[in-house]
Amino acid sequence: MDNNSDLEKALWRYGIISPLLHRRANDLLLCEMLEALGKNTYILPNGKPHTVQQETMRKWLYRYNHGGINALSDKTRCDKGRHDVPQTIIDAMVNLRKAHPRWTLALILEQLIEDKTWNGKKPSRSVLYRFARANNLMRDPHLESIDLVRPFEFERFGQLWIADFMHGPKLFVGKKKRKVYLHVIIDDCTRYVVSGRFYPAENVESLIRELMIATRRFGLAQRFYTDNGAAYSSLYLKVVCANLGMHMSHTPPYRPQGRSKVERFFRMIRERFLAKYHFKILDEINRGFVDFLEDYHNRRHSTLKCTPMQKRLGHESACRQIPEVADLEAMFRNKRRCRVYNDGTIRLKKRRFEVAGCLPGARVTIYFMPWNLKRIYYGDDMRLAKPLDLNANAHRFNHPNFHKNKETK
Repeated sequence: MDNNSDLEKALWRYGIISPLLHRRANDLLLCEMLEALGKNTYILPNGKPHTVQQETMRKWLYRYNHGGINALSDKTRCDKGRHDVPQTIIDAMVNLRKAHPRWTLALILEQLIEDKTWNGKKPSRSVLYRFARANNLMRDPHLESIDLVRPFEFERFGQLWIADFMHGPKLFVGKKKRKVYLHVIIDDCTRYVVSGRFYPAENVESLIRELMIATRRFGLAQRFYTDNGAAYSSLYLKVVCANLGMHMSHTPPYRPQGRSKVERFFRMIRERFLAKYHFKILDEINRGFVDFLEDYHNRRHSTLKCTPMQKRLGHESACRQIPEVADLEAMFRNKRRCRVYNDGTIRLKKRRFEVAGCLPGARVTIYFMPWNLKRIYYGDDMRLAKPLDLNANAHRFNHPNFHKNKETK
């Protein structure tokens, strides 16, 4: 995938089939889950509603199991942008759509046959459907009723982690006073806080750091449930969750009831922690928050009828464990395809890096953390890219051993 549009479409398809990746023996059959998912209406990356057939989801599942996230991207058609629809049929379809905006496309095609504008065979019906979608000739989507909010709770630790940010007080971060933000990840079944810390910014870096800590401690959860904030809607987080096989879902807009568990925890933070203790610097409030979590995990929960620690220890974990020797940072690195310029460098965020051994004009895959450009790796053997230093390159022949080596040759 060489562009973001292909990647977004592949991630969108992964988001639909991801509930099928964590089925257990006592869950619904695959055909039953496909039937249930086929009744849903999904929002395309461009914001339009769309339905997906069961057989299409089955094909996507097969492609993902055999090729990963890259197998879910589309192959560009050789005839993309061209069509064989005669102008007479185009004019008739446009006129009918203007006259009858609520007609289905099938009804418009039937009218074309009755008017003898189209013979029903050539061009094919699929060609006319593609032409109508590409030229905004489909019927306007009608509004559907919104289902009532229903409470839920998973039965095992790690089946669903809920993450959210909370606006905190203003503290000294270095020499300046800034607002800090609390980011927590709570397990839905046990209400156990798998990771939590105050940060000076509400961004992707903060949530990825917390997700890495939680993953190292407990393994990979099956689902990651968040709101629609800018950090949680980032392409980087979607790629990370897709590569880890973690199903990511968002709360529907204007319906925050799905995150009631984490909101209830935030209210307790304000009433029992921030209102009781006063802090001046960021490190101080994080040390106090660690002690608060220790008390929270061993305090009786009114809904659970036990402590979160007892609930977690008394239930089987659904998390996939990661070996202790595994390179955790490599699992969370961002990936991008970059062009190698004639001077043997690549460009990333207005900075240049030397990639030795790469052919100019080709494209190379690089791996990096968006907030740390000091360590960028490239290629299948994960070689370290070197930041371009023009001054060092200008004096590279001034090394005292350079002339000696040249004379010996």
